[in-house]
Amino acid sequence: MIKRFFHRVGVDRAVFLTLFARGWVVLSGLISIYFISRFLSPAEQGYYYTFNSLIALQIFVELGLNYAIIQFASHEMAHLTWQDNGTVNGSPLAKRRLQSLLQFSLVWFGIATILMVLVLLPAGIIFFTNATGGEGALGNVSFAWLLLVIFAALNLLLTTVVALLEGCGHVAQVAGLRLRQAGVTGISAWLVLSMHGGLFALAASSAASAIVVFIWLWQRYSTFLRDLLHHPTDLPPMNWRKEIWPFHWRIAVSWMSGYFITQLFNPLIFHFSGPVAAGQMGMSLQIVNAMNATALAWVTTKAPHYGQLAAKRQETDLDHAFKRDLFQSSFFLALCFISLLTLYPLLKEYFPNAINRLVPINLILLLAISGMLAHITSAEAIYLRSHKEEPFFILSVLHGITILLSSLVLIPSIGLSGAVYSQAIAIVGVSFFGGNYIYLKKRNLFFAAAGCH
Repeated sequence: MIKRFFHRVGVDRAVFLTLFARGWVVLSGLISIYFISRFLSPAEQGYYYTFNSLIALQIFVELGLNYAIIQFASHEMAHLTWQDNGTVNGSPLAKRRLQSLLQFSLVWFGIATILMVLVLLPAGIIFFTNATGGEGALGNVSFAWLLLVIFAALNLLLTTVVALLEGCGHVAQVAGLRLRQAGVTGISAWLVLSMHGGLFALAASSAASAIVVFIWLWQRYSTFLRDLLHHPTDLPPMNWRKEIWPFHWRIAVSWMSGYFITQLFNPLIFHFSGPVAAGQMGMSLQIVNAMNATALAWVTTKAPHYGQLAAKRQETDLDHAFKRDLFQSSFFLALCFISLLTLYPLLKEYFPNAINRLVPINLILLLAISGMLAHITSAEAIYLRSHKEEPFFILSVLHGITILLSSLVLIPSIGLSGAVYSQAIAIVGVSFFGGNYIYLKKRNLFFAAAGCH
């Protein structure tokens, strides 16, 4: 009966593990809110979330390649199968192309790791020095930033292998890894916070994440990686310039725009309104984004399957699966947002110190509405990318520009409210209507090309 229920609501093993992991992220986020409000001052909370926003600048060296890896690996896996010894076998050409994808990715991320350290380390110190008149980048703040950058760079290098495995169909296994990561990183941060380690909690959680991933890869996939890297190279590899780059550059533009969409607020609020206001916005976005990411698991875990259906031009099956997954994920997200808005007044009455670390309820409501619309657009982007296309890249640029310009106008004048209004303007005015128009247009083209009705 339980299995039948999970099947009806679209929860397979991969979705269950991902939901469990992201459910843990939501729960650990709430626990983290307690630890942050208990052991960090309001100003330190601002530094905490601004650290997160600045470290997200790594997107400008990663450039969304991991998502491209998942898509291209899934298309090659349509001609390969996993063996009992932990390797893949099938078409020699597909295996060679998968090998070349891994080799290219390791080189790309090796260079990206070095650039991340060389650029982000001084950039963060300069930002905090200018924002706080020279006091914020001294002592523990700069040392905590140094450790965070180093461990985040190591995580960046490891993620490319995880992305390849996810594209190879091991979605449930990767979801299990992320569950372990979520548990270990959360506990690590709480321990450091409880020992009054302050901002070093972020570096500790990043270090714990890298250790968990490295051990997981070594124990489970060392045979797969050795076999793939030693596969004969006489067949032609995947051509990066002709195959990957036409898709990847659009992903890269979208992801760079994504920084302005999701991470620009905290540094601007920190600069114009101070660390306390930045902390309120950071914590509020953490809750809303965690709920959104949890709901999106219904769709993200199916991305490799979508890619295989697209490779076989089974558009009717793909369309049916996507619509079902989108409905289920949207319903779950609506329940999450309704629960948050219902509990907010109760939490404000019984836990005022914690709830005062968030933005007011009217802004939470606007964040929830914006998050719901953004969720639909994000799911549609996953569907379109399964065809190795990125038709949202212009939309993402327009969204990012809208966020940037409206934030620069509104945040200096009205602070927190300006940040939330900027997000709503961009999502409603650009992404939602534009995204749905593009999705419907491209869907019809895919159907026509596959001869579907």
